[in-house]
Amino acid sequence: MKDPDINDILSAFGPVTDIELDDTLREHLRERGIYGKHRVSLPEILQVHHSNHKLFVNSSPSGRAPLVMVGVTARGRFLCIPIETTGKWGVWRAVTAFEANTHHIERYQGD
Repeated sequence: MKDPDINDILSAFGPVTDIELDDTLREHLRERGIYGKHRVSLPEILQVHHSNHKLFVNSSPSGRAPLVMVGVTARGRFLCIPIETTGKWGVWRAVTAFEANTHHIERYQGD
């Protein structure tokens, strides 16, 4: 069986129209905030969602978040935000967020 591509995923669950930021994410960001690249605020996640972000199939082996949203905050910080489905068409949930690495930035700038 072939791996799904981004169009398959978006056809099945809808475009990333809305992003949910729940208490689980808030707690996760608090716990991970001790690491510099994981110090991300909820407003920054929303800035990326409302910016000219790009979506990629998540290559992480965890399998929880099928897509990764990559974009730039108002201050020019590149973020990587793995997102999962919520069961509601077009509504996705942020699982975590962290500073994008060189690979993510190059994909964002190249695609």
